[in-house]
Amino acid sequence: MSEAYDPLARVRRLLLAETAAIRWWSLVLAAELALVTAYLAVTPTVTVVEPRYVVYPFLWINVGVWAMIRTKTPSVDRRQWAVATAVAVGYLLVLFVAAGTLQLGISEPLNGGAVASIHWNIPGLGPIVVYGTPRIRLSIIPFKVVGYVAMTYLVYARLLDATRAVLSGVLGLVSCVGCTFSILLPLLGATALFGSTLTGLAWDLSTAVFLLTVALLYWADEVGVAVSRRLP
Repeated sequence: MSEAYDPLARVRRLLLAETAAIRWWSLVLAAELALVTAYLAVTPTVTVVEPRYVVYPFLWINVGVWAMIRTKTPSVDRRQWAVATAVAVGYLLVLFVAAGTLQLGISEPLNGGAVASIHWNIPGLGPIVVYGTPRIRLSIIPFKVVGYVAMTYLVYARLLDATRAVLSGVLGLVSCVGCTFSILLPLLGATALFGSTLTGLAWDLSTAVFLLTVALLYWADEVGVAVSRRLP
């Protein structure tokens, strides 16, 4: 069989091309496993009942970082950059507010007044840093912050692509299939699934929403081509 049509040959070429990345991510996974093991060893009161809930935060972190590293932003003029930046910043703020990461005491002060605290938890979920005043408060959970920043960066990159082809930044957002889906999916995950507590169903569904959103954004061009082929 010709190498051009040999799937195994293609896999071998891909593995050779990604050798450095595979080694680097192997080290990352080993370090994460070591962190979790060390935490459980020194915290005997913590018991892992559902191992997947330990894995999910690292899925968010690793997939998010991987997508950001591999996503390149195109060169655009200052106006296009300003439009994409403004939309991306607004998108991130909406995600943070919807997920409870950013709380605003607009109509009345937040409960608890001024606060500054660190809550230790299993790596990925923790440490959770809470800081704020009676009017504004940040609750930083590592995997959520990394995940939402990653989605925002991907939206930003796709907006730069889109604004090169259209005159309006809003039209640019709508014309990007991955960007359009990504606005709705993570907001659904943040509002419907990330309530005051993280239940089992919320963990599973929110992680699926995150992975689907990142996939749509990262492969936005391929998704757009596939959709355009199916349209009449």
